[in-house]
Amino acid sequence: MFRKAKQTIAPLPKPPTEAQMLEDLQLFHETRSTVSQPASKENLPTLTEESTMDEWWKVYDASVQQHEQFFDQKTNALELKQSLQEMRSELQAVCDKLMAEIEQDLGRLAATMSE
Repeated sequence: MFRKAKQTIAPLPKPPTEAQMLEDLQLFHETRSTVSQPASKENLPTLTEESTMDEWWKVYDASVQQHEQFFDQKTNALELKQSLQEMRSELQAVCDKLMAEIEQDLGRLAATMSE
């Protein structure tokens, strides 16, 4: 009653080998132009829908640069805070030592005066 139909779907293609993938990677290269001068807030273009790809890249590079500067400043601030806390604890230890010596000297002085 039922006949076996012939397979009409083509087999899936074989995946590329590692050598083929490496060969393909050599074909790709970066097409955007390099930024000639670092972008600052003063020379950044105002982006509109008609802006060119170079203008978009300038704004992107400037924001990445600002992010890196912020991260560096944050790291520096955290290191300075840690250093300040260590210095404070050292000063507190020295202060406590001096106060103990003063109390001891006052005790000896009071004992000497009472004799």
